[in-house]
Amino acid sequence: MIFFTLVALFVLQSGFTYTSATDGVKAAAMLDGRAREGERLYREYNCTACHQFYGLGGYMGPDLTNVATQPGKGPGFARAIILHGTQRMPRLGVTEAEADALVAYLQAVAATGTYPIRHVELTPWGTYPELHRDGR
Repeated sequence: MIFFTLVALFVLQSGFTYTSATDGVKAAAMLDGRAREGERLYREYNCTACHQFYGLGGYMGPDLTNVATQPGKGPGFARAIILHGTQRMPRLGVTEAEADALVAYLQAVAATGTYPIRHVELTPWGTYPELHRDGR
């Protein structure tokens, strides 16, 4: 009887988890027309050769997952770098409209999550006792 009860609870929990308990995509993470154009440009300019999202991609440039929302950076910072380049990043010759589209794409990507993932120490019971003092 205990076995069948546990199996039934497992089935109910699984059904709940894979239906109503999962969140839909955030509206900010949806790609509007401008962000879709930015995604196309990101691929056209082969930005993944040097940059990453969520740590996946090239390693010459920085990870761009949250560059549009990071304190001290943000959309204006990203737009300036895209338009003018840096010592390591070439000036690609994009127009201002293309830079705006790329920034819209970076903002949509930033709305999908955070990277790097916050590190926590787990206890044997699956909980974390406290966060590290440095915020990780």
